[in-house]
Amino acid sequence: MPGQPTVIYSAASIQQAYLLKGLLGQQGIAAHVVNDAIQIAGGDLPLGWTAAAKVVVGDQDAPAARQLAEEFDRQTACQPVDDDVCDMATDAQWDDWPVCPQCGERRSARCPVCHGSGRDFALADLQQSAERDRVLLVCPDCDDHFLPEWYRRCARCGHDFGSGIEAQSPAAFATPVTLREWLVAALTVGSGVAVAAYFLWLFSLSRR
Repeated sequence: MPGQPTVIYSAASIQQAYLLKGLLGQQGIAAHVVNDAIQIAGGDLPLGWTAAAKVVVGDQDAPAARQLAEEFDRQTACQPVDDDVCDMATDAQWDDWPVCPQCGERRSARCPVCHGSGRDFALADLQQSAERDRVLLVCPDCDDHFLPEWYRRCARCGHDFGSGIEAQSPAAFATPVTLREWLVAALTVGSGVAVAAYFLWLFSLSRR
């Protein structure tokens, strides 16, 4: 994280901290969650603010991040998160997972942290607000909580959802061959032909 680490939010729960981290990431602000292990170890003990999970950003991003955190706090203030409920939701399945209207296949999602893809990520938390619900999933590859990035097209039938990530074809990852590489290949082949011709010449001399 560039810049001096700055705490911009003290969350009521670990899930809430990771939810804000994902929102900041969508705005291009790198963030980290600290003290999450302390809060887990504390359980129901009144450890206080110092043991709460905190969201940390670089000092250059702190002003913008605080504004987003304040808006996030206003939207979630009326929906306090019960840690017992969150613990029960961890590793649960999300019943409202979006599906393809044509074939019924679950829509593919991607973890923005490690770019792992799947259609069966476990549910970490679900924040409900007047505007929209925010779902937080758990990635089994990097063990991070994340806001899902959805793929635009159905993996089974190709239905276009209208928005989302465009899956790149394998050809898109191919590296174009440069002129230098072509020249090196040509010289290698030419050298091999020259060596073969030389040995053939020596062989013909030995038979005279």
